[in-house]
Amino acid sequence: MCGIAGILNLSLDPAAHLDRLEAMSARLVHRGPDSHGAFTLPHLGLAIRRLSIIDLETGDQPLSNETGEVTLVFNGEIYNYRELRKKLLDRGHRFKTRSDGEVIAHLYEERGPDFVRELNGMFAIALWDNRAKRLVLARDRAGEKPLYYWRRGTTLAFASEIKALFEYPDVSRAPDFDALTSYFFYGYFPAPASAFREIRKLPAAHRMVVEGGEFRIEQYWRLLDFWRTAGGPPAASFREEEVVEELRGRIREAARSRLVSDVPLGVFLSGGVDSSTLAALMSELTPQGGAVNSFSVSFREKSFNEEPNAEQVAKHFHTRHHSVDASEAALRESLLTLAGLLDEPLADPAVLPTHLMSGFARREIKVAFSGEGSDELFGGYPTYLGAKLAAYYLRLPGFLRRQFFERLARHLPVSSSAVPGGLFLRRFFAHAERKPAERHLIWFGMFAPAELEVLFSPGWPAPKGASAGIFAPLKRVLEGAHFDDVVAEMLFLDFRLYLEDNLLVKTDRASMACSLELRSPYLDHRLVEFAAGLPSSVRLRGFELKSLMKKAVEKWLPPPIVYRQKRGFSVPIADWMRGEWRPLVDSTLAAEKLKRQGLFDTGTVRGLLNEHWAGRADNRKTLWTLLTFQLWFDRWVERN
Repeated sequence: MCGIAGILNLSLDPAAHLDRLEAMSARLVHRGPDSHGAFTLPHLGLAIRRLSIIDLETGDQPLSNETGEVTLVFNGEIYNYRELRKKLLDRGHRFKTRSDGEVIAHLYEERGPDFVRELNGMFAIALWDNRAKRLVLARDRAGEKPLYYWRRGTTLAFASEIKALFEYPDVSRAPDFDALTSYFFYGYFPAPASAFREIRKLPAAHRMVVEGGEFRIEQYWRLLDFWRTAGGPPAASFREEEVVEELRGRIREAARSRLVSDVPLGVFLSGGVDSSTLAALMSELTPQGGAVNSFSVSFREKSFNEEPNAEQVAKHFHTRHHSVDASEAALRESLLTLAGLLDEPLADPAVLPTHLMSGFARREIKVAFSGEGSDELFGGYPTYLGAKLAAYYLRLPGFLRRQFFERLARHLPVSSSAVPGGLFLRRFFAHAERKPAERHLIWFGMFAPAELEVLFSPGWPAPKGASAGIFAPLKRVLEGAHFDDVVAEMLFLDFRLYLEDNLLVKTDRASMACSLELRSPYLDHRLVEFAAGLPSSVRLRGFELKSLMKKAVEKWLPPPIVYRQKRGFSVPIADWMRGEWRPLVDSTLAAEKLKRQGLFDTGTVRGLLNEHWAGRADNRKTLWTLLTFQLWFDRWVERN
């Protein structure tokens, strides 16, 4: 795991070129503190900060082929590198290292830019072909590893994180207020947008080829090509026993392939079905003589605390278990630390315990397994049940919905628990009549479209208006797709948006801030492709979340673990913003400050705060989105 950066500038002075590249690389040292390297030509520079995981002695980057005509730096891991290496050796290639990265250079010799199709892994790659004068940038299929770029004319700068790009003198920090408008809806930035007007991110499963002064961005893998779409074989033709056995084998193989490492590994363990499955497989597949290290977070608030579940799993599989206390003070420190590390606001409070646990785990290990991807593939979110319930709800007469259920929603109790039923039900009733995909995003999201219309002041600089265009990423992702049912559409949408641009951003930034590598076996593209071809009714039977996944892992886990109610990685921010964190929230969102900046309607923001503090409403989502934006804006925009 590493941080990479580079510059391609056909008119750049070579001396200045080296200074800029070194400064860009230095901003990524947290991603790779073990070594650094660079490759430079008069008009090209590639730089790397390395976190050594595989081939500790000879695997330093940049890496080249035998002739030196192909040179690359990359961030990530190639899990099938041993198989690829053997085939390449059989075909006459010669290797200088035992690293996974050198395989990429030799694959490129044979396949050109299509080399990326052969890789099973998580990666962001920058490769220079000196003979063809061609630069290739590529990101993995799910988007586990980030890659941002800035372009002006024939000049291109790119890096693993935005902060490195700011070391290039021409890069502006001007915010992209259209993208920021979307942020207040989604809570993240759907690709290819970033928080900054001039900076874009290469989308997952895409490559950029720069050759002869031309820039091409191409998609090399499409989830839609494997997804079960309308008109496929009937669900009844999928025999459950065969599907379960196939799924079990693919999960096991995905975990086995990700055990390749020359440093200690562990697992982030919540006690839920996803992480418990990984703990079970690691315990089985790890060589005899060493217990698996497992790590969890403990909250003092009972409804948020999954530590007893994690301890139960740890005892069952005899892991070497470690738990860290996620107190208000500890997570407040993480919040302020991440405000300086996150180049974009991120409205997912789970980034805080992920960062806390990453720093805690880094004392023992360099690599940890994490369960991202399973919920999106196998139906783990209550909103999927909401989509099914909405079909029944909408069959009721309109007057009954308005006179009874919508009135009922106004009287639901305010809760600060990990699963705030009142908040979910209010959103359900308020938006059930919308188009299914839009409704799903509103249920999942931060501010609803109508709330956006009163949030911003007249001085908000987005030219499109408060809520215009917020569904554009949805339309882009669903273009040309037709699904068997609403749940299949929601699963696809969450994989392409919520997973790619929220969850994987969260896990990458939080872990790499602590120089820890996280691996997600459920994102093995072979497993993803298999799951994508299954009807949603096979993956999620009736009203039981992840029914297929649970059936597959029953063989490895005790029933109480398999069928435990899902809680999610929640943080008690609702109560904390009323208590110990209230002074921070109040000062960060102070009316005088907001008036001076002229971005938000101060009356709307103060109303949200007063409602929440008085306990009349649960505004945790909207207030957290505002708080994380303002901490980012203070640090990355206003201060500069």
